[in-house]
Amino acid sequence: MSGPGPDHLPEAAGLADAAQRVAGILAARHRGDPDGVAALMGTFPDDRALAGGSLLLAQLLLQLYGAQTNQTVDQCVQELNTNLARAAGSPRSPRA
Repeated sequence: MSGPGPDHLPEAAGLADAAQRVAGILAARHRGDPDGVAALMGTFPDDRALAGGSLLLAQLLLQLYGAQTNQTVDQCVQELNTNLARAAGSPRSPRA
């Protein structure tokens, strides 16, 4: 079985584009721009495109953070889960 061929390139480009738009949504939210958020959200044809872009962005961010902190992606996910639980007021740390 071989890896993705040329037919896979349009799908990969679409995911990268979706991830860039998700990053734009996060930036718009951070600067308090609800119109920008709404405009970018409206560019996704369906929930699958939004989810795919979000997952790709999350994966890349975890890899970048791991490289900066000398942690594995699993360690980064565990740290993220701990911080999410803390932010939600959970009394215990979740497992990765």
